[in-house]
Amino acid sequence: MLGIDVSDEDDEDTKKIFAKAKVIRSGKDTLYISLETKYNAENLFSEIQMSWGDDLEDLESLQLTQQFRCEIDNIFNVIYIDSSIQLENVFKRYARTLFQNPKSLEESEKESLGESIENLNSMISGIKLIDKFQDDLSKEYGHYREEELEIKIKSEVEMDNIYSKLIPYISYENGKTYPTAGDVRKKIVEYSILGMESRESEKKKVNVFLIEELENHLYRSLQISLSFQLFEDRLFRHMFITTHSSLIVSRMDKVTLVKLYNPEKVCGKSVEYIVPKEYKKNKAKLNTELSEAIFAEKVLLVEGPSEKILFERVLGDISPKYECKDRYILQVDGVAFKTYYEILNKLGIRCLIKTDNDLKYFEKERKIEFSGINRCAEIAKIGKKNKRTLSLALSKEQFDNNRKKYQLKYFNEFEKTIVELKKRGIYLSIIDLENDLYEVISKTMDQYVKSAGGRTNPIDYLQKAKQNRMVELCERITKADSKAIFEDDKFLCIKELIQ
Repeated sequence: MLGIDVSDEDDEDTKKIFAKAKVIRSGKDTLYISLETKYNAENLFSEIQMSWGDDLEDLESLQLTQQFRCEIDNIFNVIYIDSSIQLENVFKRYARTLFQNPKSLEESEKESLGESIENLNSMISGIKLIDKFQDDLSKEYGHYREEELEIKIKSEVEMDNIYSKLIPYISYENGKTYPTAGDVRKKIVEYSILGMESRESEKKKVNVFLIEELENHLYRSLQISLSFQLFEDRLFRHMFITTHSSLIVSRMDKVTLVKLYNPEKVCGKSVEYIVPKEYKKNKAKLNTELSEAIFAEKVLLVEGPSEKILFERVLGDISPKYECKDRYILQVDGVAFKTYYEILNKLGIRCLIKTDNDLKYFEKERKIEFSGINRCAEIAKIGKKNKRTLSLALSKEQFDNNRKKYQLKYFNEFEKTIVELKKRGIYLSIIDLENDLYEVISKTMDQYVKSAGGRTNPIDYLQKAKQNRMVELCERITKADSKAIFEDDKFLCIKELIQ
């Protein structure tokens, strides 16, 4: 049973439906289409019954022709785009359609073309090679039957089949033309023809595209280009697409994502995905990371490059092929953890988070907000809806000097909440990444800062140029360090990712 929303009677496609579907009345919100198949064991085929209407309890039967066509086919134009290359078939079909149109050629063109075809056929039939061919064939025929006949070979190029002799070529600025060889070029020409056909049919019908693994044969830049076309060209507003490529869905917006898995059962999880308003300008960043993550089974969300660089370095020693097991580390870079967490979980993807135990100080109210705890509790939907805060008679300077003391103190006080967060795959640092790391590999960090000429303590030194200095530190991390980090409870998120 398919329900089609027709509540917006000013919509172009809704108007097409109302114009031809007499079973739906003005003011109704939904057109229902029912398809029922029943296997006929005696005749060895499936019997199809279709019906439609605006009342589920009183649908009207549709009469099907022997070709299984019905009134619905006067409304919807279904375009199936195969993953293989079908340029020759698509081109010849489109060319045939053009020439079959009575208005395609002017009378003067028809007359001139007819004379040329007649002369061409005459010239071909008069070639000496053809004469010899038909004489030899006539003699050979006489060996089988003694008949007074002669076999004639004639050229039959006709106006009606001239389209079959057309071949698309590529022409560049220098005027030279080349055959449309190469899988990529063939595929793009094929899609261009399908686009032309669909834009023409759109004037009368509602186009519905069924697209299968578009990425086959296409290199990276073309996959990105096609993603722009599919998700930003109104022509493809009604589309079902299957893909294994994150690049094909890199421009997605206002879509329903359906992840299929478990081939024995063919299960699926789905979620509606609309780019949040606050990320419209940063859509490319949000979609690029998300489109990679939706193909994984388990994803670890981290705040920035420092965490990703460190965790990838550790896993390089512990489990270098972790990505081959459908694991992925996603760097959120200012995008809310919650956006990714909700989408991925609804798709059946196990989502983990590693974040800092941030505190935020409000100087006017002299109040501390436990922003790290609050962020995690909101994502996990646990605890009170009100944000956890604490009023303290502290100046900004006093707070800054004692920040770590408060982080450590209240991390322990929120122990029950932190345990609940871990059950949901959300891991909070005691203070932050650098402090956690120093607890585990202090010797290596001390040596790194000393050799780099740093005069501050290793934690402060690492925090001042996070990305560059984390890269340098990771070059000094040993396999023993990687193992120590992996086994430490402060970095349980890494172990959880690959288990």
